[in-house]
Amino acid sequence: MLIGKIFGIKFRINIWFLLLAVLYGFLGLGLEILIILTSLILHELAHLIVALIMGVKFLEIELLPFGGQAKLQDFTGLEPSKEICIAIAGPLCSLSISGLLYLVNLPLHPEAIPYLIKINLLLGLFNLLPALPLDGGRVFRSLLSPIMGFRKATAITANLGKMLALMLVGYSLYLLYISNYGFNYIVIGVLLYMAAYREKHLLTFAFMRYLINKQGYLGSQGFLAGEQYISKKGSLIKDILYNSKPKSYILTFVIDDDNNLIKVKTEAELIEMLLEKGPKARI
Repeated sequence: MLIGKIFGIKFRINIWFLLLAVLYGFLGLGLEILIILTSLILHELAHLIVALIMGVKFLEIELLPFGGQAKLQDFTGLEPSKEICIAIAGPLCSLSISGLLYLVNLPLHPEAIPYLIKINLLLGLFNLLPALPLDGGRVFRSLLSPIMGFRKATAITANLGKMLALMLVGYSLYLLYISNYGFNYIVIGVLLYMAAYREKHLLTFAFMRYLINKQGYLGSQGFLAGEQYISKKGSLIKDILYNSKPKSYILTFVIDDDNNLIKVKTEAELIEMLLEKGPKARI
């Protein structure tokens, strides 16, 4: 559901989160929902401002109970340093708000201040966990990408997100069993699992965007570090491209059964073959 635009960027609220907010409203917790939404928007605005400063364009942001998922016009997986700066901005903003409210006596509603401190503290700390789609997961992926490649790093951090979601649901079921409290954590856990699943499910699409955008970066930058691979004729192209790393360019030396060089394939050629023939394409 679209709730508005900021700097031309659409802000949407997840339908399940909206239903949870309506339920909170019926239970007389309207102030709490307003505080949560305000904290989430400020958290996402921090991401947005840093992204605009670094020249990265967002198309829209979907608000979830634990943060937001952004759709980008520019793919940041190419430059891990950018993704780290953009990702870390949200938790730093939330923690700063919590610290400021704790230290400074601002003229706000007396019941709102403790809840603002609590929500922003939880929002900041929770998002630092190294699991997609959380901000800490994006930082962790950016650190892993130069070592093992973007695809493997995304798969690992998305799986960590699913594991975290299952742990959260398990914890909420335990709370329900001992105290009849914790249903909201089930909703958060389910939404987190769905978001992590979506990150992994869209991995192929995101990976192709990553590869194609790297060609544009090479054209504008003029050079990239080279990474050489030796491949037998008939190897799956996707297995080679899965090793692609940010700011490096793959050159594949294709050899025959006698280990004689047949030809050299560039990363651009491999991408074209993969797009033309699909995931079964071979050299």
